[in-house]
Amino acid sequence: MDVPPSPPTRPGLLSSLLRWGVACAAMPPLLTPALLLGPVSPGASDALMRTWCLWARRVFGVDVEVVDHNEGRYDASSYLFLQLNQTSLSETFVTPPALPRPVRIFMNIEYAALPFAGWVPWAQGSTVVVRQWSAQARRAVDRAAQALRAGASYYMSIEGRRSEDGRLNPYRKGAAVLAIHSGATLVPMVFHGARDVLPFGEWRVRPGRVRVELLPAIPTEGLRYEDRDALVERLRALAQARGLE
Repeated sequence: MDVPPSPPTRPGLLSSLLRWGVACAAMPPLLTPALLLGPVSPGASDALMRTWCLWARRVFGVDVEVVDHNEGRYDASSYLFLQLNQTSLSETFVTPPALPRPVRIFMNIEYAALPFAGWVPWAQGSTVVVRQWSAQARRAVDRAAQALRAGASYYMSIEGRRSEDGRLNPYRKGAAVLAIHSGATLVPMVFHGARDVLPFGEWRVRPGRVRVELLPAIPTEGLRYEDRDALVERLRALAQARGLE
């Protein structure tokens, strides 16, 4: 009989402080240039961000496996990489190197305020949304859709916030509306183990393994606004088929 793996052990206080110190010490030399390059050379800025993420993974002892069901074939003009389960701040350094191309982020104002982690994507042209301000949120969706139609790719969470207990939050329709309005190809993403290495409300990162699945791409050409509910249901069914509830 298979025995489920035990959860990663929380490291000690001094060890955690040391690891955070080492990870953060690399931010100014790598991410200050990334911040400055963001508006003029997003690709170079993205490369520096990915470098810091790989450094943070190594410092914290987090191994990441990427399973790409599209086998690296991304030939469409624009993609919306859509995270189906958001559970942990560890996704901040797990996600960028797992993506097959540079992206902008559709992010809330709280994330945009994070030093470097939020500033650099904002400098690269990412879209900031204030969800409590419905008119601003609608304008943000329109701006992102325009950028997608112009050939940019985006990354966003369909839940819009982290789950406290690991269960799926209600799915927001904005992601489906954005994909339909822009005609971008959807790439659903599922994360396994991110919450284990950094649970909600914790700051001590546990060494462990995270698996990121890029599920088969979903074209949205021909879909209409009236199809948004069915698309959201289809995406949630994909998450549930991966053992998420």
